Amino acid sequence: MATSRFRTRPPERRAATSLAVPRTIIVGALLLSSLLVATSNLTSQQPKPAASTTERSTVPGTPASISPHTKIGKRTVDEWRQLVDQTWGPGEPTAEKVRIFDRAWDNLDREYGAYMNLDVDMRELRRRFRQEIRNGVSRGRFAAIMNHLSLAMKDAHTAIVNQPVSWGTQMRIGTPLFVVGAWVNNAPFGAALTPMPDGSLLVIKARPNHTLGLEPGDLVLGYDGVPWSVLYRQLLEIELPIRLQWVWGSTDASMEHCMLMSAAMNWHLFDTIDIQKYGSEEIVSLPTDLLVNQSGTIWGNEQLPVPGVEMPDFVNEDYITWGVIDGTRIGYIYVASWSYEDEDQISEQWYEAIDELMHHHETVGLIVDFRLNHGGYMLEAHDGYSLLFNERIAAVSFDLRGSPDDHLDMTPHLTFTARRFTIPGDPATYYDKPIAVLTGPGAVSNGDWESLRMGFHPRVRTFGKPSNGAFTLSDTPYLGDDWYFSKATGSGYLVDGHQYLAHTGVQVDQEVWLTRDDVAEGRDTVVAAAVRWIEGHRIKRPTGRLRP
Repeated sequence: MATSRFRTRPPERRAATSLAVPRTIIVGALLLSSLLVATSNLTSQQPKPAASTTERSTVPGTPASISPHTKIGKRTVDEWRQLVDQTWGPGEPTAEKVRIFDRAWDNLDREYGAYMNLDVDMRELRRRFRQEIRNGVSRGRFAAIMNHLSLAMKDAHTAIVNQPVSWGTQMRIGTPLFVVGAWVNNAPFGAALTPMPDGSLLVIKARPNHTLGLEPGDLVLGYDGVPWSVLYRQLLEIELPIRLQWVWGSTDASMEHCMLMSAAMNWHLFDTIDIQKYGSEEIVSLPTDLLVNQSGTIWGNEQLPVPGVEMPDFVNEDYITWGVIDGTRIGYIYVASWSYEDEDQISEQWYEAIDELMHHHETVGLIVDFRLNHGGYMLEAHDGYSLLFNERIAAVSFDLRGSPDDHLDMTPHLTFTARRFTIPGDPATYYDKPIAVLTGPGAVSNGDWESLRMGFHPRVRTFGKPSNGAFTLSDTPYLGDDWYFSKATGSGYLVDGHQYLAHTGVQVDQEVWLTRDDVAEGRDTVVAAAVRWIEGHRIKRPTGRLRP
């Protein structure tokens, strides 16, 4: 039987930084989880679908707008570039660097399967970076070039990392690495942050006796008197090597969210940190070297404890927990992973949680919390869906990259089909009460997918922020023993209208996030909004909008 080919329409021109391999059957989960492990080991009705001192720029291929003499943190731009060259030495011969770059660029150009909803000039990336490499670059600068080449693809499943440089370097004060991603253990900072609308960072939790005295409700404004919302863009512009911790964003919104919350992990680049204590207008600047002795596990999951419900144990990989919120009849389920590994028992626990809250408690509604979800495999959700849904719904499928000569040519995935991912609703069982789904930029890969697919239930309403937008498949091309390379090979789509989802986040019905006053009082603003809705017994009908 012949397969038809589908070509995407050209993307609208807008600012954007977001393979055909049958074994990529876990929607990127294995790649995401392996990346997270590698980082930790080497470092101390449709629902709404997120040795060179050459001047460099935030968007590869455009003229730099920052002076080499501008001071960013401890050093000027020129001094940072010199330190990058000195820290890791010359590296491999230039010819080998060119070969590695060409192999990576060719792979992205010919096989990357998520050019829809993305504005990127691959020819200009090649022209600028390749010429610089041919002129001679250090090991650290070459690692940075490869980081920023993959960053331009704006996809959580796509990253190129020189492992000895980015993950094998011991972090010290002044180490020239830009740390990206804080949905992980924030032990070096001792506190977890989440972005506020003005670009400041809200302390949502902190270790006891924090060395800076940080407490929930405090704000981190920036470093050395400069807002972090300005500093992170400068760090991107000067193109330091990136220490990627798990993933970055897949849409403009989730990328900005990721970069903002990374403030916690970059104090080593600056002399002072600027803090506004809760209940005070005063801004205090404290030496960052006070953080040298800060330690203790604290996860950047952007969720506050819910009375009566145990939080997932991210350290020990206990990803699904559930219970009934104290003083209510509202069931609550945290789902932090859709891992297919037998030892994780995700499918079994998901089914057990729904069964218990449907059939062994007289609940008036459910809250399902995906705000930090590492992704996994869609089929892990199906046993639970057989309880929640009363009809079969075939709504999503996948295409892979088609012609290597056409970025927008796509061809059907032979096994990742609408039939495979049909929600297996059972007419004999159905949850007919309100269901609140909580999501956000930390819901990645199958965290995106289940935030989307839960929306096909007619009693679901979504709360939080748009999800990450990583609706892609991926593989891991080989660049050499020192390199980690993952790449999106295709995109999922809505069957109705063949609407591609890569670089789009699940748009929520009610956009709400943690507020300063609630955090200071220990309340989760998003949960509170969901509880109010459930207690009002309102019914939501999905509308099917996407947010790029």
